[in-house]
Amino acid sequence: MCNNITIDNSASTLLQLLRIAINGQVCGIINKVDWLNVMKLAQKQGVRGLTYEALERLRQEDTDCVCFPERMMLIQWYTQTVFVEKTFKQHFELAKDVTRLWKLHDIKTIVFKGLAHSRYYPKPEHREFGDFDCYLIDADGNCAYKQGNEIVREKGLMVDDGWYKHSHIAYKKLTIENHQFFTSVRHGGTDWALYQYMVEAIGDGNQLERLNGTDIYVLPIVAEGLFMLYHSLSHFLVEGINLRHFVDWACWIKTNQDKLDWSDFYSLCKRFRLDGFVDVLNTIAVKYLGVELHDKSIFVDSEFAERTIESALCDDSSIYNRCKGQWYQRLHVIGNAFRYSWKYRDVAHYSMIGYVWQFVYGFLRRKEKND
Repeated sequence: MCNNITIDNSASTLLQLLRIAINGQVCGIINKVDWLNVMKLAQKQGVRGLTYEALERLRQEDTDCVCFPERMMLIQWYTQTVFVEKTFKQHFELAKDVTRLWKLHDIKTIVFKGLAHSRYYPKPEHREFGDFDCYLIDADGNCAYKQGNEIVREKGLMVDDGWYKHSHIAYKKLTIENHQFFTSVRHGGTDWALYQYMVEAIGDGNQLERLNGTDIYVLPIVAEGLFMLYHSLSHFLVEGINLRHFVDWACWIKTNQDKLDWSDFYSLCKRFRLDGFVDVLNTIAVKYLGVELHDKSIFVDSEFAERTIESALCDDSSIYNRCKGQWYQRLHVIGNAFRYSWKYRDVAHYSMIGYVWQFVYGFLRRKEKND
């Protein structure tokens, strides 16, 4: 954690820009700002496009600011935003290509991570596009994981299906994660229960909505919200979280808040052990990202919200992409758990030792073929 539980000026400015972009309500920047630091922080936190969007609003509405980025800084920020937009469009087209191929074999493609979240953003192309995470079903609603792998393999695509949870498919510049399971089902317990809930919610797929008129389908709203919480909590506990996760949730709840029965939704969160974390994310959405909620029964006063934001900004907890091998990753997971034990104790209400063992056990069996 940071030396003091406080959000510094650059981080505060970044959060203010995110509020402006998410809600469309412009307010002046009243403090002196190190804009280079803010831009670097926006890039690290995966929110470059959104922050530039906010700066454009400030400039267009000629809002009073104590200071504003210089012209060359704005050009640099704009260039990064164009890169985000271009990557989004390129990857989206590649995802549609593969989806059309699977459709020819009567397979439906359901997207449930980044691309799905982008539809809630003011400008979807400003949600940075990573991998294409999908779940495939046949005409009867059965998981079509293996069929999907074989179809693209026959077309010459590289498929790595050595892990039980999902395969990696390389298609030009896009990495596709074809999921056999939504959650880490080897953990059993609530992970398995949530996976079963999501499969039941999808059913035969005939009630699912399509994404922007494509052949890509999205999860039912409640299942999507539960998975967003589960996925973000997993990141939070194991390898750290960033501001983009908070923005995803803020945009989701801003759009869908009136479509939910919150008493039922809270019951589901408690059933799947997501109740502590949903309180934190709702508090961040309201107090730090400016989302207005209509239902006063939604709890938005978690005492761990600021500390969770600081965790995103300050923790050196990433375990992947360090080129140090799997044993480093395993040891780093254990080190993170002991160093940030408050996450398990205060937010997730998990047994830290039990959770770490489950995760390491998954590493030990990671390279085995599917049964």
